[in-house]
Amino acid sequence: MRLENKICVITGGTSGIGRPTVQRFVQEGAMGLSCNPDRRNVPGVRVDRDRLRELAALHYPGEARFYCCDVSKEDEIREMAEFVMREFGPCEVLFNNAGAHQTGKLHETTPENWDRIMNVDVRGVYLCSYYFLPQMLAQHYGTIINMSSVSGLLGDTDMVAYNTAKGAITNMTRCMAIDYAKDGIRVNAICPGAVETEILLHTFHSVPGAEEKFNNAYPTGHVGTAVEIANACVFLASRECDFLNGVNLPIDGGITAHTGQPYMGNY
Repeated sequence: MRLENKICVITGGTSGIGRPTVQRFVQEGAMGLSCNPDRRNVPGVRVDRDRLRELAALHYPGEARFYCCDVSKEDEIREMAEFVMREFGPCEVLFNNAGAHQTGKLHETTPENWDRIMNVDVRGVYLCSYYFLPQMLAQHYGTIINMSSVSGLLGDTDMVAYNTAKGAITNMTRCMAIDYAKDGIRVNAICPGAVETEILLHTFHSVPGAEEKFNNAYPTGHVGTAVEIANACVFLASRECDFLNGVNLPIDGGITAHTGQPYMGNY
């Protein structure tokens, strides 16, 4: 097992890419804590009975627990870090996965929506890293995986706030990797392309022709799955890639390998 008894924290672990990542980490023997927002705005330990039953039925060797907090709120993240230290021990793997999405050109993006994206996608990564890094520094070991995107590597139409936030994570990852490498801490980011999560599937169902356009845009002929991204996270969290540091890893079916120029056939 690649993550046997590793203390792992995953933000945004009950939906999207986070959900299968929690499952894969537990399958690989991790002791995982999934941090998720609580619609009742009550931070602290939550018993997600449906999810616990689902994981228990799989009989995986690891263990998952669920904790409610808002990654953009400092007090709640500090309390979560203290909880992890008290209940599990020092965090060894942090996956900063929680994120928000926003479409629109700059003049269409309200200050409230801009702040919401920056608070979750950038401030959330900063706060979680800020409060868990001391635990990693004390043991001279740790792995941080940040959730960026191909949108943090290249530009998109009508997505200025999201692209700006993910671009910040891309460069934050590089800086953190340089700063903490000698402390035994690796920092990398994953940069997924379009992935079949709840948000994208909603787009497919609500916008005529959207699924075909997305699939045709990818050299593989289809978008990715959340499990495929989760598998990459397991690799990045494991000791199999101890020399991998400061990488913003595209997992995108080859879309960022393309110049974007149209195919003209034989001429």
